[in-house]
Amino acid sequence: MFDITDVLPTTVSELAPGTSLLIAGPAMTGKQDLALDLLAAGLTQRDGLLIVSTSKSAEACLDELEQRVPTLERDQVGVVDCSRSSQQQAIRGVMTQRVASPGDLTGISIGTAKLMQRFTAQNISRMRHGLVSVSTLLQFLELDTVFKFLHIYTGRITDTRGLGIFTVDNASYNPQTINTIASEFDGVIELRDTDNRGREIRIQGLAGVPPTWEPL
Repeated sequence: MFDITDVLPTTVSELAPGTSLLIAGPAMTGKQDLALDLLAAGLTQRDGLLIVSTSKSAEACLDELEQRVPTLERDQVGVVDCSRSSQQQAIRGVMTQRVASPGDLTGISIGTAKLMQRFTAQNISRMRHGLVSVSTLLQFLELDTVFKFLHIYTGRITDTRGLGIFTVDNASYNPQTINTIASEFDGVIELRDTDNRGREIRIQGLAGVPPTWEPL
């Protein structure tokens, strides 16, 4: 099981191997922060972490992880950097694959495969995967293409008994598009801002968790 103790304001403290979750919410509701919290929760237990970063540079991802886990061992982290960052220098101790564009799904697939091989060579078998974010892929590619990519990626996570955390801006696309994307995931974590209760969270699809809104 993958430990997520104290990350979510519910009774959920662990997730089964092979689970992929989609975090959905409008801009500025904390999707990426929550995703990184869920991903970083395993770093103190020597889980490997593979991030496909579509908007932030590998350097920015590493900075945010080290804010959460100051004792982070950098060899636990691999980043497929699709952010088109101008900073292309190597990051000491971090496995990095650079991809020219978030629309290059072949490059992303090759990059993740190479990083998985390097994790295997280090005898790191428990893996958390983060794709931040699906919204960026949808800006570059048609829905059908993104859907097929997610089907393959989440299937790989299931087959390797990993944990997948993905994000999407559900205010930028019509409900049919979001429902199509969400159908590839085992559960959906929704975030929203309210006028009277502040930020709220709802979890759908996880056994034993009622799909009701509660304060975050």
